[in-house]
Amino acid sequence: MTIKILCLHVAEDQASYRYRVGQFLPYWGDYGIEMHPVSITGKNYLEKLVLALDSKHYDYVWLQRKPLSLFFIALITSRSRLLYDYDDALYARESFLDGIPKKPIQPGSKQSISRLKRLLKRSTMVFAGSEALVNYALQFNPDGTFFVPTAFSKVYSLPKNASCPGDTVTFGWIGHDMNLFFLSLLDDAASVLQARYPEVKFSVMSGKPPEGLKTRWDFVPWSIEAEADWLNSIDIGMMPLVDDEWSRGKCAFKLLQYMAYGKPVIASAVGANCTVVIDGVTGYLASSSAEWLTAFESLVSSSARRRAMGEESCKHFLRTYERQKVQERIADLLHRDFNQTRRD
Repeated sequence: MTIKILCLHVAEDQASYRYRVGQFLPYWGDYGIEMHPVSITGKNYLEKLVLALDSKHYDYVWLQRKPLSLFFIALITSRSRLLYDYDDALYARESFLDGIPKKPIQPGSKQSISRLKRLLKRSTMVFAGSEALVNYALQFNPDGTFFVPTAFSKVYSLPKNASCPGDTVTFGWIGHDMNLFFLSLLDDAASVLQARYPEVKFSVMSGKPPEGLKTRWDFVPWSIEAEADWLNSIDIGMMPLVDDEWSRGKCAFKLLQYMAYGKPVIASAVGANCTVVIDGVTGYLASSSAEWLTAFESLVSSSARRRAMGEESCKHFLRTYERQKVQERIADLLHRDFNQTRRD
């Protein structure tokens, strides 16, 4: 029997949609699942009401990230099974904010926290993108919460890592403008490395270049078309984070992007990074400026080490985070729950 799902998702230009909804859509038929995606971003009250009432025609309503009001949640759960999928610590203040959230819809606001708690309690299933998010959801839904990592599609032809001693070695960081401030965490170590090794470059792909740093950064404007070429071009991928509640909830997605392209990685020893990175095998975890510099120099000084760690990095990605692996897990969870709760 085919499982019918109405997926209410965030805007299609958001990375969260692309990698937790969009990339799965062409393949659901292979798993006996029929997915009907609808963006809920920007929908008015009446449009949301129509969607909630239509939920009776589906076996599940998959709500992606956006907490709805209790009224709509109650309406949906009276007609269908609710599946909530989230990949950010919506219960915490975002790392780049200095004060309390100014808007009620922002993560960490009283309204967001209240809606999230009620949503988690009312959901048949919760798909959480990191262990921190799992642990939070378990407080409110101990029987229906599951770890579902963010996935990335397999790269079918990896470039040959031909860098040799003396060649330019490029460290890369990719991310949203608002997260550029994380680069300050590695600025001291990166600037020292640049002074010692003139062949080293640092490249950033984002919406704007970083400002106020000692390190010289080559800036590449982000676009979906340019992303693959940029990921091919770097030698090492980086993910610095502050150790706070928001960052501990992150899903380490940029690490998966680097790993899919066979790159060794260096990341702050925070949250999901500690699971995604196998320290000393696929790359390094760092907790201080001195540890970032040690990791930088280890990879700069040995092309063989870069190659070996990059190969292990890709293997680890394929075993755990590749799109098909994650989609198979989701399909298995859905079919098991459906068979246990179906009403003939």
